[in-house]
Parts: sequence; C-alpha cells; structure tokens
Amino acid sequence: MPFNRIIVAVSGLSLACTAWAQPAATPQTAPSSESPAGDRLPPRPGQLPPAAPQPVGPCGRFTPDEKSFNFGKILSSNSVEHTFKFKNTGDANLIITSASGSCHCTVPQLSKMEYAPGETGEIRVIFDPKGKAAGPVTQRVTVVSNDPTAPTASLSIEADVQPIVTIEPRLVAFNQVAKGESRTVDLVVTGRIENFAVTDIKFDGQGEEITTEIGKAEPAEMNGEKFYRIPVKVIYPPAKKIERFNRNMIVTTNDSREKEIRIPVLGEVIGDIDTKPQRVTMGLVARSAEFSNTATIASRSNKPFKIKGIKQIDAPPGRNDPQLKFDIQPAKAGAGGDSNSYTIAISGEAPKDMYRGVIDFDVLTDVPGEEAVRMGVYVVVR
Repeated sequence: MPFNRIIVAVSGLSLACTAWAQPAATPQTAPSSESPAGDRLPPRPGQLPPAAPQPVGPCGRFTPDEKSFNFGKILSSNSVEHTFKFKNTGDANLIITSASGSCHCTVPQLSKMEYAPGETGEIRVIFDPKGKAAGPVTQRVTVVSNDPTAPTASLSIEADVQPIVTIEPRLVAFNQVAKGESRTVDLVVTGRIENFAVTDIKFDGQGEEITTEIGKAEPAEMNGEKFYRIPVKVIYPPAKKIERFNRNMIVTTNDSREKEIRIPVLGEVIGDIDTKPQRVTMGLVARSAEFSNTATIASRSNKPFKIKGIKQIDAPPGRNDPQLKFDIQPAKAGAGGDSNSYTIAISGEAPKDMYRGVIDFDVLTDVPGEEAVRMGVYVVVR
C-alpha cells in the first residue's frame, strides 16, 4: 500500500521554556585587565569553563524508549514498519511540530502533536525498500519539538535489503566500439522463485539494433538460500555510425513481485580518426591577449590520410566567438604528402569583453565516413 510523505506542522505555538538561567554577576572591585566580552581568553589550565545556560521553568521533554531499530534482512518488495514509543518526561506540554523521513521511502506518522506531562505517544515509521540497492541501509526520522534540551531529535531504522531479482553488473558498458566491429557484454540475472525465467528483453531509445541471448537457469545456493541464475549475452552489432549512445535495457521476468528491471546501456562508436584531446582547453585568458595550444589527430590503424582543411563552426545567436587560426603539420609525410598523424596548432585573440564558451570546428579529411571530425576549443576570458 503506497504512502505519501507526511510532515506535521503546527503554527502559532506558545513555548513554555523560553527563560534561561544566567550566571550571577560578579561585582567589580578593581579595573579588569580582561579582554571585552566576546573576546574572552580561554580558561587557564585546571580552570573549568563557564557552565552552559540551562532552561528554567516548566518544559516538555521528548524521551524515546529507543533511538534505533534494525529490521534485519528484508526483501526489496516488502514494506516494513516499526513503532517508536516515547514519553513526555518534562513538567509541561510537549509539542511536536514535525516528524519527517530522510527520504520519500521513509514515512513517519503521528496520531497527534501535543502531549501532557507523563503522557506517552507513538511514531509509526513505514519503510519501503523498493528500488534500494542491495545490502545495509540506514534511514533517519527527524523529530522537531519544543524540548529545549533536544529541539531536533533523530531516530533511525536499519535493514539489510535482499533484492527479489538482481542483475550483475548493473550497467551494460560497451565502452568504445570501433566502427564496423561488434561487442558482447555478459550479464547474470538472478531470481528466487522456482522455475525463475527471463521472459523478455528490450531496449528503449534510437540506435543500432542490440540483440540478446538468454541462457538456461542454473540453480545456486548461498547462506542456505536457493537462487536461480540466468546468463545473458548482450550483443552490439557491427557498428555503422560514429556516435555516443545512452539507452536502457528493460528485463522482464516471471516473478510478479519484480516484473521489470531497467539498467543503463552506455557506449561510444569510434572511427579510425582519433583526436587528442577532442576539446582543447586554453585556460584563463586575459582580455585582448593571444592564446594558443596544440592537438593531434591520427589514424588508429596507422593508415595515411589527408586533412583537406579546417572549418570553424558559426557561433550560436547572441555570442561572438574569437576567430581561430590553424597551422597543420604532418608528423611524418609519406607518399603524396599524406601522413597517419598530424599536429594542429590552434591560436586566436581573446575578445575585449568577458567570454566563456566552446568554439567548435570540423577537421575535414578524406577518410570515408569521417569527412568532418568535430573538435572544440574551450576559452575563458576575464
């Protein structure tokens, strides 16, 4: 049963404990050599510091029977609850102005907000572990009241969350995939029910058609508990397009308690041309000063290629980018002047006004499919 986060607030309260005892004044019998108040010297060795001011008059006191509770092992599909009992051990009414959990998964509930001296009360805490990572979890409940000795009290609950279904690793990381090549990532999906099965796997977003191979469930046992492990191969097809991708894999199982699990799928398809760095940083530049730095562009397969030119990309509306200059030098020219590596010297003059931005440019090559390789220059002018 879902619960909404509840925060109880009371306005216009009259707090009973507002007077504080102050140390008795010491008569001055002679001019003092001490520093003025607010600039007092620390206590001398062996001398106790002045006592902290203490509340006077009738006050409410929030005194819980316990400050923490451990649920032990719980399944990630089941909400659990615990009731913290407390007592007003003061001699005036205790007024609780709010009780809130450290996240939306922890919901405290109070039947009322004001308690007479000697009266007991309860704070019911509901914890929903769904979506939490496996392992130990600690959540806190903050209770705000008119208790002058503890105006903000903290209660905590702990649990060892045991997931219904796990996928390891929790991320499909293809990393860098060379254009034209395929890449496979192995996963293991683990469930708890008899005849556990992965019934479907699909991917959101646009991009290459990623495929999967679902293996047979294999029984396993750990700490006396039975599990069923299913190997899954996630296959990125021979890449056709140079791009970065960020998608989700949706795994459907036959366990109704956790029907769907989503995990991210990340990677980058790279071509033969490698730029180092892809974004050149000029650092902090003074106004109207010149700036410069270098980058390299090379063939990963060591094949000679030509750089036909470099084109600076127009600035977005409302921004005036400095005009860049480029000097292209081959690392080692081969037949026909081609090289498998080039150094690009990049320079420019900073504007007269403050500026911060990335100036994009395309390196034009004769490599099929990589005729325009995007790079950039980051400049900050102050």
